[in-house]
Amino acid sequence: MEKLCQRKFETMPSSKNISVCQVQHRFVCGGSEQEVDLPFISIIVPVHNAIATLEKCVESLIAQTFFNIEIILVNNGSTDNSLDLCKRLAFKDFRVKVANLEEKGVSVARNRGLDLAIGKFVTFVDADDWIDKNVCEIFASENERYDYDLFCFSAKYHRKNRVTETFLFDQNIKMLSKKQKEDLQIKVFVPNAPCLEYRTNTRFAGSVWSKFYKREILQKEKLRFAAETVISEDCLFNTLALDFFHRIGYTRSCFYHYEQHGDSAQNSYRPNSGYYFCFVINQMQKWLVETHKDQKFVDAANCLFVHYLFGILKEDIFHKDNPCSYTEKMYLLALVLQMKEYRIPLKRMNKSYFSLSECILIKLLQKKWLNIISFIFKFI
Repeated sequence: MEKLCQRKFETMPSSKNISVCQVQHRFVCGGSEQEVDLPFISIIVPVHNAIATLEKCVESLIAQTFFNIEIILVNNGSTDNSLDLCKRLAFKDFRVKVANLEEKGVSVARNRGLDLAIGKFVTFVDADDWIDKNVCEIFASENERYDYDLFCFSAKYHRKNRVTETFLFDQNIKMLSKKQKEDLQIKVFVPNAPCLEYRTNTRFAGSVWSKFYKREILQKEKLRFAAETVISEDCLFNTLALDFFHRIGYTRSCFYHYEQHGDSAQNSYRPNSGYYFCFVINQMQKWLVETHKDQKFVDAANCLFVHYLFGILKEDIFHKDNPCSYTEKMYLLALVLQMKEYRIPLKRMNKSYFSLSECILIKLLQKKWLNIISFIFKFI
């Protein structure tokens, strides 16, 4: 059998300033040309200034023991040599596609990956993370038996020399019950909600990595990432998407490896986060009303919204890189506390969802004791 390799470079309309580079393979057998089967799994990797970690990530994808995959690298406005590395990796393995975007934002990058994907299932991997080499094979085997809409697996968090295993449930589940699916949806909001039978120690339920999504459902329901926000876009995506997935499986095997960095998004200065969180809150509140969710969903959502407010304080208003004066910070905080997106959850929050220290901070926010709040955040 003779393998013919053809490189294709596709240029999209200039208004989008998008290009796609992919290696296409055809096979010649018995004098006739045959195409390779469509990939079963599409792996989408948003790439932004990931030159230090990208190769390790992609090598873990290329090394999959299940061959029938495609790997879609979406360069997202990188200013280092990430794009060149993406192209080199594409020449190493014909299953790798490369898309280049001028626009910035992980939502735009993931949506472009979904546009390009042709696999029956889609999964996402961040460019600084990696996965075990057998995860696709194990999922494909399980899917033959259960025909999943969504399949979730567990993760390990790596921080320096410390590794923490994280789980969604206390056992493997071949097919989630209605109650277990509701628990999964609540964990997207609050992983340790008091109404849950099994509480988790991280928020990875809301992340899009560590999951295989059936692409047909994503297409049919027009499920995409909201480009209007650069914060909590994956949590919003899963909140709106999970209602459409019914045949859901889960394994406690920690196939995904999440690399925690001191300079990660959760620790960096995020100006205008109040605006982005407002967008997410409004979309989630609309979903709560339209889908007639009960009180346990409302309590969990309000808990998440209050934590968004905590994030605004820590990562925006009182962050060490915020150049505003003390007076300006107090003015910004007063404005935020007047907004209904934060004022109402503060008023309606369920105390059982919060620790004692969080309840004290909430009380200070309710009372608008701004100077005390400012003093506290000097030490957080």
